Amino acid sequence: HKNKFNISEISDLEKSLILQLSNFPEIVKGAYSNLAPNLIANYAYHLAQTFNNFYNSSQVIGSEQEDFRLSLVNAFSIILKKSLNLLAIDTLEEM
Repeated sequence: HKNKFNISEISDLEKSLILQLSNFPEIVKGAYSNLAPNLIANYAYHLAQTFNNFYNSSQVIGSEQEDFRLSLVNAFSIILKKSLNLLAIDTLEEM
């Protein structure tokens, strides 16, 4: 089930994060085709940087766009976990 959001404006940081997230399938295909797992490692690193910029600059909880931003946080969590899993790196569920 897809969530629908009524978003008045998407910030540049949100757009950047969405774009990074959408690149995941192509990165995996490229890493597989070229036998280059470093592509996934580089992707995960840049994804984490992009998320950090978004999270440090954008209020998530309590914002007018809370549902949308929580979905971005969730999508980031899923994609980063999948990226690290492909590199055989275990992730923590909670700290």
